[in-house]
Amino acid sequence: LLKSLVSLWRAPFESQNDHVVRLQAFLRIRQLALTQPFPFIEDCLKSLYLAYAKSSKFVSEAALATLTFMGNCVVELYSLDLDSSYQHAFVYIRQLALHLRTAIQKKTKEAFQTIYSWQYLNCLKVWTAVLAANPGETELRSLVYPLTEIVLGVSRLLPTTRHLPIRLHCVRLLQQLAASSYTFIPTTSILLEVFDAKEIYMKPKKGGNNAQGVRLPLMIKLPKSDALRTMDQLEACISETFVLINREIDLYRYSAGFPEFTFRICQRLRKFCKETRVNRWKAYAKGCIDTCERHSAKAILDRSKLEEAPKDVKKLEILKPLDVSCMRERYEAAIAKERRLETATKPEFASSGEKGKKEEAASHVTKQKKTSKKTKTKWRRNKDDVEAKDIGEEALTKADEVAQGIDWSDDESK
Repeated sequence: LLKSLVSLWRAPFESQNDHVVRLQAFLRIRQLALTQPFPFIEDCLKSLYLAYAKSSKFVSEAALATLTFMGNCVVELYSLDLDSSYQHAFVYIRQLALHLRTAIQKKTKEAFQTIYSWQYLNCLKVWTAVLAANPGETELRSLVYPLTEIVLGVSRLLPTTRHLPIRLHCVRLLQQLAASSYTFIPTTSILLEVFDAKEIYMKPKKGGNNAQGVRLPLMIKLPKSDALRTMDQLEACISETFVLINREIDLYRYSAGFPEFTFRICQRLRKFCKETRVNRWKAYAKGCIDTCERHSAKAILDRSKLEEAPKDVKKLEILKPLDVSCMRERYEAAIAKERRLETATKPEFASSGEKGKKEEAASHVTKQKKTSKKTKTKWRRNKDDVEAKDIGEEALTKADEVAQGIDWSDDESK
């Protein structure tokens, strides 16, 4: 029964009403995990994660929402029994670490492809979500440090311009872990390295502009030719970098060491303002600098009133007022706002099946118009004869010249 439910849960993305089938299958799996004797939940945890890992090898616009839903299902199931979840999470996170160690030691193309793949990145995402959903003092919290080291290792494996998108994915994961665990995990060094790329200061090449722009959530690396050389690639990567820098500033704004933390950020962004010739990027950088200076001035004033010495401060947000939300809540609010903006600006996307039906319907309408024009022309030529006759039964018995319509066969060669 469990095997059948898992196969329904990971059904192909193109199937009709797949979201309803997935939801019902997961609800039955969750029900079995809660009601059956203890060892059964172990099978549920293992089967669901492995099914998710097998289904996450490829990411597209159509499959992104489904993969997100499947990841949420994994998080939900792993939140039922934290003791059992820790055993499985430890094994699978260790497996990811072993793959990374192999890539660092062997430095082969196959080893790098294993790390820089959608399957590996999606597994990191789902374990980050599992740990972020259970931030309490449980055994799962002890896995935050090894998972952080793995994500940092992935971001540093190939620090090339072409692999910039996956480094930005890693920064998002690290910020999610930091916000949920109330831990200081700085990522500014990864973000500020973006401004050291020489392609940013070169004149972008013409062409390659996409009407929908570059979708970084659907990319783990840039094209091999002309990486970060077109304006849409530059705009997407620079905008994402400034979004993450602002989020990093907001996460640690109530830390006692915030003024020292932002010193390097302000220094590098001032240099970037002098080097770049794009006014929009200058505005982004100046906005970050102003935010850092404003929060730094307030932090210096507030920490001067503390009774504890700097070495005795153990709380990360020691300067946070009581009426201000914590860093986890601020992070979740920022992510929710970002998703709303993305939903509002994202172009409508039709699945491959719907797209094919629309194209066939348009082709059918075109054929009807052409046939109608031919019939109209023929009618005009014989206008005098038609006016002299009574159009009745003869019109009904006349053969229809319209094409047969949509071809419903599965043969794609037609």
